[in-house]
Amino acid sequence: MVPTSTRGQMPIDFLTGMAVFFVVVGFVLLFVPDLLTPTEGGQETALVADRVGTQLVEFHLGRPGSSTLSTCAFWFFNQSGANPCATFDTSATLTDQVGIDDSYGVNVTLRRDVGGDSTREILCADSGSVVPCSSGGSQLAVGPPPSASDASVATARRHVSLDDTDAVLQVEVW
Repeated sequence: MVPTSTRGQMPIDFLTGMAVFFVVVGFVLLFVPDLLTPTEGGQETALVADRVGTQLVEFHLGRPGSSTLSTCAFWFFNQSGANPCATFDTSATLTDQVGIDDSYGVNVTLRRDVGGDSTREILCADSGSVVPCSSGGSQLAVGPPPSASDASVATARRHVSLDDTDAVLQVEVW
């Protein structure tokens, strides 16, 4: 018997091909928007906190590859007197100084375990040296602390040294 058609395609082949095509198109339409916007819904605050911490330690307050902060850190936290730092604009807000949008809240503190109870307290500066706040001086903190109503606060920490004192630079963004 001679076949009536010389085509090698059968209806089941066509149906299988179309099913695979629609599954692939559906997959692309479903997942590509998530790939293009991975930081949606408040997840970007962790990225912002990490970026601010890295920029402060490696570029503004220290040197790249070093965790030792310069004397610019004293001015950055207190912002009083003459500005010895070439990387900060004294007339700018804190968010502008660290390079983030004004819609974010940011707080930067220098902390250390002073009492031996594993609680990190904010350190203070007195005459250009780092001291516990119980000894007096001005706190090494800048920016308002997050309030209880701030639901999502991201924290980034960097281990640093300032005035031969090991500490933790803590950046909170909400």
